[in-house]
Amino acid sequence: MSNRLSVQAYLGAAWLFLILIPVQFYFAAAGSFSNLTFSPHMWLGLGLHALTGVLIVIALVGRLPRRALEWGALQFVLIGIQVVLARLQFPGSTISAEPQFVRDLVNAIMVPIHNALGSGSGIIASLHGLNGLAIAAAAVLTVRYGRSLLKSARISAVAKSAAVVIPPSEPEPEPVLAGKE
Repeated sequence: MSNRLSVQAYLGAAWLFLILIPVQFYFAAAGSFSNLTFSPHMWLGLGLHALTGVLIVIALVGRLPRRALEWGALQFVLIGIQVVLARLQFPGSTISAEPQFVRDLVNAIMVPIHNALGSGSGIIASLHGLNGLAIAAAAVLTVRYGRSLLKSARISAVAKSAAVVIPPSEPEPEPVLAGKE
């Protein structure tokens, strides 16, 4: 994968992630304030988590600078924290696509923590909203970084094309000096 193509793919994935963040907030609000379920919010959250994995893969395969990998990893970790915070409050809430070992793991870890915290689990789980804002901020910064990468890739491409010297097909005539004939 060429560097410019890698940067374009990275920037495209970063933009998609950023565009989907307000949709995710909408699904959360719709689940809270209407008779809709949180199912669209959970599924889009899983899609966003996968998209952060795509950012990481593009950064690795495209051999982008380390900072590109770090932005993808930061978003991956922040969304992982989102899942943990949601499971802290609702450890019994599962997604149909989850394998049984994940459900067993959640029951073994999150249910005892939820029970030990009692009503405090809701207070801690409320950080889910603040973490969502952190994810949105990281998404904006990832797009900004991707745009700077694309700009530097364009400058690099122009510099490479300017550095290529094409030999003339015919020798240039010798200059005629004024006054000498």
